[in-house]
Amino acid sequence: MNPENKLDHVLKYLYDQYQKENLTHDHCKDICKLAQLNVNQSESYIILSKLQHDGYVDTLSQNKWLFRINYNGILFHRYGGYKQKLKDVKRDRFKKDIYNWMIAIGTSLAGLYALWQFWLEIVKT
Repeated sequence: MNPENKLDHVLKYLYDQYQKENLTHDHCKDICKLAQLNVNQSESYIILSKLQHDGYVDTLSQNKWLFRINYNGILFHRYGGYKQKLKDVKRDRFKKDIYNWMIAIGTSLAGLYALWQFWLEIVKT
């Protein structure tokens, strides 16, 4: 399973808990286990730390291993999560590539036209 799917899987589990009005801080290993991800404890902490760094989950101030979803995470999940974010990035890159090619072609055509006009001026004289 790729990283985006793991992050979305955990976020979906936390979102489901929010819908059940179960907003408790849970241990990162328990969250990944209940989200049916087969990862070790250190990877589960890395996954939840990434979600926290991105602002989608909060930690309990007394224990850095306990997490729960926050409102940013709820909205992010509803907007498609990391998979949608990755699609958006790819689409933006594709648009920029097309734009750059259009500029390159337009610049080339303008240069060729200028050379053509220069050639016509030389031939007239």
